Amino acid sequence: MGGKRLTVRGRSPRWSERPYSKRRGGRPRRPEPPQPVLDVIAALISLGLALGGALFLGLRMSGAFKLPLHVGYSATLAILGAACLVSARRGWPRRVTAIGLAIALAVGTALLYPGGPPWP
Repeated sequence: MGGKRLTVRGRSPRWSERPYSKRRGGRPRRPEPPQPVLDVIAALISLGLALGGALFLGLRMSGAFKLPLHVGYSATLAILGAACLVSARRGWPRRVTAIGLAIALAVGTALLYPGGPPWP
């Protein structure tokens, strides 16, 4: 019982009788300055990774489940596009990634269709 005592009269040293909303918090952080060029570059890199991953998963599903490549590719890109819209914060990077995924979905599905592209 000779250990270090952490409370004073049964209270924590940082305890206050004031309501929680009246307690003073730390200093608010300054918002980060916007960096649109860097954000768009990061969005394009993530778009490239998403396309490569979708093609890889489409090929794996084609081999494992005998699923046509264009179906696996388009399903994976549709799921990735929905996840992008739900989880990314609002702004240019989200728009760039979502528009890029939609274009890649349409063009990739047309190119990977078994008969080839529908145009001559």
